[in-house]
Amino acid sequence: MRRVPEMDRRPALAALLALSLFLLPGLSCTPAARPNPDPQPTPLHQRLSEYGLFQKAERGVLQPVSTAVAYDLNTPLFSDYALKYRTLHIPAGAQMQYADDTIFAMPVGTIITKTFSFPADFRRPQERVRRIETRLLIRQPTGWVAVPYVWNADQSDATQAAGGLTTPIDFIDADGNKVHFNYSVPSRNQCGSCHQIYEGRRQIIVPIGVRARNINRDFAYAEGVENTLQRLKRLQLLVGLPWFGIPAASNYADESQPVAERARDYLDANCAHCHRDNAAAGLNSKLILSHSENDASRLGLCKTPGSAGKGGGGLTYDIVPGHPELSILHYRMATDQPGAMMPQLGRALVHREAVALIARWIQAMPERNCP
Repeated sequence: MRRVPEMDRRPALAALLALSLFLLPGLSCTPAARPNPDPQPTPLHQRLSEYGLFQKAERGVLQPVSTAVAYDLNTPLFSDYALKYRTLHIPAGAQMQYADDTIFAMPVGTIITKTFSFPADFRRPQERVRRIETRLLIRQPTGWVAVPYVWNADQSDATQAAGGLTTPIDFIDADGNKVHFNYSVPSRNQCGSCHQIYEGRRQIIVPIGVRARNINRDFAYAEGVENTLQRLKRLQLLVGLPWFGIPAASNYADESQPVAERARDYLDANCAHCHRDNAAAGLNSKLILSHSENDASRLGLCKTPGSAGKGGGGLTYDIVPGHPELSILHYRMATDQPGAMMPQLGRALVHREAVALIARWIQAMPERNCP
């Protein structure tokens, strides 16, 4: 009887190994992102309309050009209850590179926009909306630059405000209360202070929000609801997106999610851009508020502040487990006093809902006697 030779299993094993690598979270067989084929500096125009980022500027929500992608964040940065509209503009022929827990690598010529608006009455947020400012982050060949633009009275265009601006705001909040305060448009230098990190001895500006865990969510686009990351991949603007295992932050206001998870994600979105190892507040205070921080002391539990000064309200520890009323973190979020409130830039009002969330989080911690 003739012996049938064994099949060579090596090609099949190689194919199986390649498939398993492809399916592992965080890995992808896609090529590296394409850089901008024409990486020239973007001129910093005096008028927002000169960039060609929006099709029209009617009252209410702006309409971006067809090549832009609008997006939102699972838990956004608080800015005096302002409504925000964000868009991402990737140069033609270029792509972003996916990363699990850092800002995506974006090509030269990328422009990120964020428009801040206030309705006259938050019980009817789509009516009588006044746009205040649009901030741009522009990826130049030498790095990112931040430029603020202030909208004119008839809402037809916005003009560069490199030195910032203060303007009075009046609205009725969601509970029917009248609110009046002075809203501050940051200067270019102030924009940089929130986006600034250290690379060795060098200070650079980086985006904050364009991370997988922040934008891994559905968005209502004109043609229907779609996950933003999947949309970026479908439009071939993002490479390296895993098949599964993509992180997603919680929505701080979603009561169905655990309090601790929501509190940590709120602090990550609102505080950790400064309170991290390679940014000013983290380096000075040693208080690290990134969602991934697992060291209880670095997170503030029974930790004395490194640089609170008079802003500590006479309290001793950043967080006293079980006692928000004794915790500097809670105090600085709950006050609107200059020099004491946190963050020091970007707000004049207290985010009441977030303060309540942080209080619940601290109260739920097992009590311990801080030394």
